[in-house]
Amino acid sequence: MRRARSGRDLRAALAGIGRGRTAAAALAATLAAALVLHGFARAAEPAAQPGHERENVAPAVAYPSGYPRWTHLKSGLIAAGHPAFARFGGLHHIYANPAALEGNRDGRYADGSVLVYDLFETRDSGDGLIDQGPRRHIDVMVKDSRRFAATGGWGYAEFAAGQRSDRLTPADRDGCAACHASRAQHGHVFSQWQNRDEGGAPSS
Repeated sequence: MRRARSGRDLRAALAGIGRGRTAAAALAATLAAALVLHGFARAAEPAAQPGHERENVAPAVAYPSGYPRWTHLKSGLIAAGHPAFARFGGLHHIYANPAALEGNRDGRYADGSVLVYDLFETRDSGDGLIDQGPRRHIDVMVKDSRRFAATGGWGYAEFAAGQRSDRLTPADRDGCAACHASRAQHGHVFSQWQNRDEGGAPSS
């Protein structure tokens, strides 16, 4: 009886060991699979180069909510025949927030200055009257010397009518900066105050 009992105990012990090894093997396989999947995921991530983590990522320029209530600097019409007609043809209005209006005095724009170029199609009635049509897009300039140091201290964005996401590419932004660089002596800004003779207007 003692020998038989010992045999049963041995078989039970071996079975227990087998079950333990099976569980351990399953756990090991699960961990190994997780590590492999993690390795694939990391391999799929773009490799970060030292010092270049944000090289091609342009800082965001927010949509300028409420800009029609800012100061209106000027309006202009770009008609057919002008080199910029395809992109900027139509009637545009320029708005400046308080900081940008102050900078318009002498061309020294403080950080926080924002200018908006609001562009509309035009409607020609045929009797000499040209009216404002649907909005095409708005262009935005934001002054932040640190964030936009690479583009003369100004950040650029363009929002299609009814949209709130910037559609400019890095190449577009570089083009904006290159164009406005011709006005470096005027703070990189083309628009000037048209009502300087009015009381309270910025002075030269």
